[in-house]
Amino acid sequence: MPLKGGRPAIVATEIFESRDPNGRLLHHYDVGAIERITPYSVEATKERIIKMVSAVKEYAPCVMIDIGSPQGLALHQSMRTGYDRSLHRPHLYQGTGMRGELFSTFLQAYSAGRVSFQPDLPGRQALDRALVFYMGGGVEKSGVELSSEDEALVVAIGLAMIWPKHGPAASPFVIPSDTVSSDADHQG
Repeated sequence: MPLKGGRPAIVATEIFESRDPNGRLLHHYDVGAIERITPYSVEATKERIIKMVSAVKEYAPCVMIDIGSPQGLALHQSMRTGYDRSLHRPHLYQGTGMRGELFSTFLQAYSAGRVSFQPDLPGRQALDRALVFYMGGGVEKSGVELSSEDEALVVAIGLAMIWPKHGPAASPFVIPSDTVSSDADHQG
């Protein structure tokens, strides 16, 4: 949920894991959904999360909610009702002052070639733009998006990657021979 208003963002990833030749645990993230939610409400965001999670229920997906904003806290509270009890309960991320950590998690994996995107993924251009402006200070004046909406996309992709060892066992992936970085410091 954006700190200063605007459309909330949801990013969904499938996580794969493997160990490099030195035994270090590595994760690969395949981004399969990038969405800005309209209308800009807690209820619409809750409905979309429930719909997405219910569609892949058999994989026991995890949901991370940034409760660093009043809207995020309200979203978490609203998830206590109307959420299928057979689904994994959403996790809370105390986002205040920690957004740089989320961006760093994404950037490290991306620069190591461990982030891929589904072909022709709706929302990809908006995410790329948000990442560029986030790095540049988060200020964009020429588009219709609020800077808080761009920040919400950056936070959402970070949340989709921040806790890769939780939940069901990830599928394996083949590590390219030139991969040298590790996710070991980013375990939740």
